[in-house]
Formats: sequence, structure tokens, C-alpha cells
Amino acid sequence: MFYLILVGGMLCAYLSGSVSYARIFARLGKGVDITHLGNGNPGTSNVMRNVGKFWGTLTLLGDALKGSLVMMLFKALFFSPKALYPVEGPFAGAGFAAIVLIGIAAIYGHGYPVFYRFRGGGSIGVLFGCWLFLIYPQFLIHIVIAYMIVKLFLRKQKYPMGRMTPLVFLILTPLLTLLESLLIRDWHPLYPQSLLFDHIGWGNHFLQFDGNGWLLIAGLFLFSLSVIPTNLSLLKNVILPGKGKIGEPDTETKQEGV
Repeated sequence: MFYLILVGGMLCAYLSGSVSYARIFARLGKGVDITHLGNGNPGTSNVMRNVGKFWGTLTLLGDALKGSLVMMLFKALFFSPKALYPVEGPFAGAGFAAIVLIGIAAIYGHGYPVFYRFRGGGSIGVLFGCWLFLIYPQFLIHIVIAYMIVKLFLRKQKYPMGRMTPLVFLILTPLLTLLESLLIRDWHPLYPQSLLFDHIGWGNHFLQFDGNGWLLIAGLFLFSLSVIPTNLSLLKNVILPGKGKIGEPDTETKQEGV
């Protein structure tokens, strides 16, 4: 039963991810096909620049909810001790692992949507919502840190804020969460009865894996790896040595991934 529900959750998340809010809101806002505007990426940044900030904000909100709402639903119904219909997992922490896989399914739904011939965006907006579900408020703190790094060290480059994408989603968040879990004990949210963050986190991940913080760390790294295939051009031009150089105008258009 556990695996049947897991497959059903991943299918729901994939179909949710396949809904392209960038295309929908571009049509509603200006009656245009967003894949024919700007860099052609069906994501938040392209909508924000070519359709309007209002429609771009709606796109980001829709993308952020693609995976997190399905994760929340299946956690509430099946994959936590307080679920309406709790399902026994094959190992300790299986419920949390199922929630992570459901979120990743939404990421690939956005990147390879069945409704649009598997031509989608980079899924960063979807990951944004998934991580807000799992590690709020730490994730917001990591965004602020990345912003400060960009402002201090990258402000002289063209399109400096575009550097926040790899900083936040591929480097800072998984590594800082790992560092926090190693250095901080009784008041850190990865530990039971946290003095500061207990009962604040939207995902309430303690209920899912009985205080085993290493499952959360593994899940965050798995999420980071999952967005690499949907952002290969970003990886090639920004993170790994390649033809593109940071700061080139044509490189920036490949960085959005949102």
C-alpha cells in the first residue's frame, strides 16, 4: 500500500508540475505565447520582464505551489504519524522520503511537462516552494545571505542578481543546512524540542522522520541534484568552465531556470 500511494503521489505531483503557469498568465496578461518572447523560457523571470511584474509574481506563486501543495496533501493524508490515514512505511523515515520524491516529481513535471511536449522551464520556482515547505525559515535566511554575497562581491558584473540562482539552490542551502546540523544542537530545528524553531516550520519535518536530521540533509542534496538536468545550460555557462562567461548578456538568458 505504501508504494502504491507513493506512486500515486508522484503522478499527481508530476501532473501538477506539468501545468505551465508562465504560459497561462502570459496569455491572460498580454495574450502572448511566452515561449516566443525574450529568451523563450516559460518561467517567472521571462514573464516578469516581458508581460509584467504582477503576472510574473502570480507565475512564481503558482510554480512554488506546484510541488509543495501536493507534498502537504500527501503528508496530511498518509505520510506522518498524525495523518488522516497513516500508512506504515517499509523503514524508519519512509514517509519523509516519500514526501521528498513527490516534490522531485513536481520538479520534473515542470522541466518536462507532458502537456507541452516535454518542453518546460528550469524548475527553480518549484524547488523554491518545496524548500519553503521543508526548511522554513532557514531557507529565507539563506536567500538573504546569497543576496548579500552578490551585492558585496558580484555587483560589478552584468546581471549580478542572476548569480543567486546557483548560489541559493545548488550551493548555499544544502551546505549551510549541513553545517548548521553539525554545529548547532539544542536550539536548531533539526533536533527534537528545538527552542527557537519548533512548531514554526511549515513542513513540520520532525513528525515525518522522528527527529532524524540526516534524512533532511540527504533530501536537500537530492533536490539540488534533481534540478541540474533541467538547468544544464546554467550549469555549463555559470558553474562549470565553458564557452559562456559570467556577465555576458546571452549567458544571463540561460540562467533563469525559474
